[in-house]
Amino acid sequence: MAAEILLDNAKTDTVGRDVSIRIIGSQIAPARMSVQIAISGDASVEIQGRLHRNAPWAAVGPPHEQSCLLYIDPIWSLRAVSTRMAPGACVSVWAAWSI
Repeated sequence: MAAEILLDNAKTDTVGRDVSIRIIGSQIAPARMSVQIAISGDASVEIQGRLHRNAPWAAVGPPHEQSCLLYIDPIWSLRAVSTRMAPGACVSVWAAWSI
């Protein structure tokens, strides 16, 4: 899938009082993926994926409220959505391909 399609669906990273969205993904699905979530303060992070550009976003596992490292099978599009962000909370998500 072309990167332009992802960018058309989310013009920029979004940060707000209740939610922040960061787009993470790859044009070609990797052999394996690892996702690291770092949470400072009170927040909830849900990893979402979709198999096709027209498919709806679906949760990949339960929401996370603590920092963690996940290993998942390839997904065409992948994003992290943080919610219930307390004042001063910080969330970062990294994805590494071909792990």
